[in-house]
Amino acid sequence: MNKQVICIVCPKGCKVLVSEENGVYTTTGNACNRGNIYGIQEAIEPKRMLTSTVKINGALHQRCPVVSSGPIKKELIMEALKVLETISLSAPVTIEQIICHNICDSGVDILVSRTMGKTNDL
Repeated sequence: MNKQVICIVCPKGCKVLVSEENGVYTTTGNACNRGNIYGIQEAIEPKRMLTSTVKINGALHQRCPVVSSGPIKKELIMEALKVLETISLSAPVTIEQIICHNICDSGVDILVSRTMGKTNDL
């Protein structure tokens, strides 16, 4: 198995070729070890941070920004977004408040990424 990925760990954007032989992964083209780690992870099980918004009632804005507490499997992103569509918060909420534990059985929580007070508190 050979897979080429562009490393996004730093601005260099190395073209990393990941090769697998008998369960052993190697990389070429990466300028540093971070590219090695990223390339292998991307080839085996790609993961992404999830940022989105959810409905919020009683706040100045109608949507509240949220973020995952860590990267989740790329294949779960669309399913997680569908879960977030069903969530409706009530103000006030605080930054880093957990609004969804273990989304899609990923082991990752969804956190509020902006404190939002009640409309009458503003």
